[in-house]
Amino acid sequence: MSQVTTTPPPTDHARLEKLCVAIRGKLQFMDYLVRAALADVDRYHDETDAGTRIFIRQLIEMHASNLSAEADAMDAVGDFCGGLEALIHQSPATGPHGDDE
Repeated sequence: MSQVTTTPPPTDHARLEKLCVAIRGKLQFMDYLVRAALADVDRYHDETDAGTRIFIRQLIEMHASNLSAEADAMDAVGDFCGGLEALIHQSPATGPHGDDE
């Protein structure tokens, strides 16, 4: 395969950018789950129909389960922090003006 058609390996910075996007997406989804669960708790307390209360309780349990699973799958944060450390250790010890930072 020629060099023109091969994909260059991702740089550390590009990999960190992808991790950033993934983390932001997970945090946005977790924010949605938290808000939905809290709104459903309010609906649960205001609801008088027993069948509807059961349904809302199941929704709350589903939100809590999904939130727990998302929290357990946040390995991306650790990977991101490790990548940041690696980039810091790769950079020169001097600042942009030649002085130590």
